[in-house]
Amino acid sequence: MPPTKRKRKAPPSKPRPRSLSRLDFRSPADGAWYGARVTVQRGALRVMYEEFLEELDEWYDPAALAAAASARGGGGAAAVAALRARFRVASPPLDDARCRDLRAGAPLCVSCPLDGNLLKFYDAVVESVSPAAHYRDAGGEERCGCRFMVRWTEGPRAGSREEVGVERVCCVQPTPVQDPVLDEFFDGVTKLLGDGGGGATASREIGGGVPTDAPPGFHRKFGARAE
Repeated sequence: MPPTKRKRKAPPSKPRPRSLSRLDFRSPADGAWYGARVTVQRGALRVMYEEFLEELDEWYDPAALAAAASARGGGGAAAVAALRARFRVASPPLDDARCRDLRAGAPLCVSCPLDGNLLKFYDAVVESVSPAAHYRDAGGEERCGCRFMVRWTEGPRAGSREEVGVERVCCVQPTPVQDPVLDEFFDGVTKLLGDGGGGATASREIGGGVPTDAPPGFHRKFGARAE
């Protein structure tokens, strides 16, 4: 089930193991970027969207990936690469005092207001910066009045341009993702593919593939939505 609107998750009944780092994750449902954390449960990768209901979590099962590799002759490896590309280091909001660091061509993740009061984040690039005076708010914090012309590279407005303020801008980081949970999962999947055991072997090694306590949002997605 794809994310639809932001809702704060109800506190879980018991703590769930999570990665130490917050990541950006591009949803396969709408191509938008969301804050997320990850965990591995019985071999399946669980992507937990921040501020969304638990049943909207994404689950990725290596058994289905192995089956795709057997059926399509390497399709599983392509699915692994595609899934890896959906993760990146969290993109922090542009600091009001650092706006002058932006240069044409810099990659951004910009909020995109949509119908139904939805606010989603898609990638864009800076085309130009229109400097403006900064000011101090009531609390003494520096506020940026500059405007940024961006060109959307993803999402429903891809290819179009829009002028935005600093409050809508996050900065995409060039740092590669280094997350122990993701490393554990992808290393395990790579091993399964190398063993050539196919989906049945993978399922046995992760205890049947589907955790018995998985919520209604559990999906086997490898090979189905890898783009």
